Amino acid sequence: MPLKKSFFLVSLFLCFNLLRGQDMHFSQATNFPLLINPAYTGVYDAGSRATLSIRNQNIQVPNTAFTGVYNTIGASFETKIFPELSEQNTWTIGLMGLSDYAGSGTLATTQFLFSTAYSLSLDRYGQSFLSFGGQAGITNRRLFSNDLLFESQINEFDFDPRLPNLEPYIDGNSINSFLLNLGVLYQQQLGDNAITQLGFSLYNLNNPKTYFYSGSNENVYTRVNATGGVLFKLDDYSKFYPSIIYMKQGNFHSMNIGMSYTREINESVSLTGGVRNRMGDAFILIGGLKYNQFYTTLSYDITTSNLSKANKSIGALELNLTYLFGENKMGYSSDRLYCPSF
Repeated sequence: MPLKKSFFLVSLFLCFNLLRGQDMHFSQATNFPLLINPAYTGVYDAGSRATLSIRNQNIQVPNTAFTGVYNTIGASFETKIFPELSEQNTWTIGLMGLSDYAGSGTLATTQFLFSTAYSLSLDRYGQSFLSFGGQAGITNRRLFSNDLLFESQINEFDFDPRLPNLEPYIDGNSINSFLLNLGVLYQQQLGDNAITQLGFSLYNLNNPKTYFYSGSNENVYTRVNATGGVLFKLDDYSKFYPSIIYMKQGNFHSMNIGMSYTREINESVSLTGGVRNRMGDAFILIGGLKYNQFYTTLSYDITTSNLSKANKSIGALELNLTYLFGENKMGYSSDRLYCPSF
């Protein structure tokens, strides 16, 4: 009975916190850029980009969907359109899909969004750009309350799942909501060996409705994101990239700071290593490999918050795969630098 009660409390706590309006996220936030700023659509040196991210969090605790309490999968595809008309500027469209399972009583969230951004050159040499981006789509939420354990289902000294839970959950139903996200990104080349980025975005701008109990009027809070970074070219073979990501949603806020170092081994292969700190939550170790147009990175979270007492500091594993298709046809700005995604 104490074990069953503890599972109930943990499940209820996890679902409640999620439903207070926190979005899904990745530790390698800049490796799945459409989740932090729609204006990142098209910020890559190629014609098209495909990205896949898989996150498995808190693997110490079993879950009915995968191994772990939180599991998130994201995929996106972007392509630049009308390159022959845009000269230095670029217009890019894309699609993004996200799937998230959370808690022992599985809360499933699925999102599909259309993304677009226009990058405008601010000078004739293509050294500074201002990008405007937007996303629109739908999100679907479903709570499998039959996976939860309730005290009302304890018959004397035994747990009986056939008993009603006496809770006003919406069993078997799902909720669909419209999503609207907007963002802006500024890029400035600093001499021949550095480039900086500053970005700002708003997600859930329309405060889409969600609910936990029948008749609830809870809305998803607007998420505010601010990003910044400077890419330093140390020599012909190596680059250094410190960056910062700040997110705020309702009463929740997160500061993610870190740095990465990339070394070119030959014309086809580059290696990347980095470390990030999600303040008050986890240290993130990242390793990456680039082979021609293919990029892969693997990260591991070392929990530093009070959650470490429950998960024994075993945090999250995260894998990112990115592939660039085709050449960039940007005319005057063919030598334009891009901040890395690592």
